[in-house]
Amino acid sequence: MEFFAQSLDNSLNRRYNSGMEKKHSAPHAETPDYDYDYYHINATVTTDVFPVDVGHQAFTVNHKPFSNKYPYYLLHFVAKGKGGIEINGKKHAFAKNDVFVLPPNTDITYYPDPVDPWENYWINFNGAVAKNILSQLGIDDTVYYVSKGLPAAKKYFAAAMQAQNNLASRVFTVQSCLFGVFALIAETNRKIPPKTANNEKLLFSQILEYVTVHLCDKDLSANDTAALFFISPAYFSRLFKKHMNVSFKSYVNYERVKKATELMETSNLYIKNIGFAVGFSDPLYFGKVFKKYRLYSPNEYKKRLSDNKPL
Repeated sequence: MEFFAQSLDNSLNRRYNSGMEKKHSAPHAETPDYDYDYYHINATVTTDVFPVDVGHQAFTVNHKPFSNKYPYYLLHFVAKGKGGIEINGKKHAFAKNDVFVLPPNTDITYYPDPVDPWENYWINFNGAVAKNILSQLGIDDTVYYVSKGLPAAKKYFAAAMQAQNNLASRVFTVQSCLFGVFALIAETNRKIPPKTANNEKLLFSQILEYVTVHLCDKDLSANDTAALFFISPAYFSRLFKKHMNVSFKSYVNYERVKKATELMETSNLYIKNIGFAVGFSDPLYFGKVFKKYRLYSPNEYKKRLSDNKPL
């Protein structure tokens, strides 16, 4: 595996040095300031965590600082040279083999070193549980992971870049590379915070966000959701009861009934299809749950709506 990864690294270096890769100039520059190549990932294995794009850039001494804001997380690896970023009024310096993660929707300014400008790779990502995975690694919107020397990460970034032309498999390759870097961070980062009330509150907010996004997914379950957030089903149940004062099942059923009610009021869908649309796979169970919260069966409720009777 190490030989294979090194071969990928050497292949990439030869391609970049020979000019075979596409070269782009910075939009604000009069002349090309760096070799720049990237590609988007237009497919997803899962919406829980998914790569957005992969790229490589090699700056020159002529390149000036630039700023941007991105709607996803940015995972960087410094292949050589030096540079830095400014975020929330603070500057952070990086050198060869450093890995760092930056948050979405945040103004970031990049500074290549004027003498030894950096060359770096990136895998940008997002997803419903991305924030939770990062928090498990000790990373949040105020604490950015910085590894002062993680050379083993290069093989993952190089393999992700190498996957550019493999249209059928690249989403799987990049997904595995992304989690490979996460695994390295987990092995080396010893600053993962202990569970506290604040961490618990953050964790539950992420769980609730995930449940909201996947509410109409018929396969949504307490056990699977707990596994996604690396907690036991028992702790998940206690957490949900503590913060919502109802069980997970009751919460999901009620929220689905609310959505079903809205569809009855705004669409001409058949009752059975409304149940399927909001996440119920069994029409009989949908009818039972709906009547529990609305006091009428779905058909009765729909008829009263059409007859303008009080509900």
